Amino acid sequence: MISLKNKAEFDLVYKYGFKHYGKLFNLYVLNPQKTSLFQKNFSYKERKTFQTLIALQKHIGLGLSVSKKVGNAPERNKIKRRVRAFCRIHRDFLEHLILIFVAKEGIHKASYAELESEICAFFETKWKKNAK
Repeated sequence: MISLKNKAEFDLVYKYGFKHYGKLFNLYVLNPQKTSLFQKNFSYKERKTFQTLIALQKHIGLGLSVSKKVGNAPERNKIKRRVRAFCRIHRDFLEHLILIFVAKEGIHKASYAELESEICAFFETKWKKNAK
């Protein structure tokens, strides 16, 4: 699993990724191997960032955005640990994808099972339809 580090990587996923606005979090998913992305006219900065993301190959790109509005530091770290654990458990399914999780207020009250079910529901319905 590779962490997204800079603003350019986040911006590329925000701009070209598929969006899901859930009850607990917003999720942005980009599949850099999708053929339609290779036909885009990227700016120089976007093209350079896109080439970096393509180089991930069999890794999962993961960006986490958990603001102070969500809770104090231990609660924010707990959310990040849960999302990373989900990605490790479902590594085979998430290979080649770049994900950004943006936590919403109240997510720290949810259990891991609730978080996992919302993520899985997204991938079972919306992502499978749009991945083709």
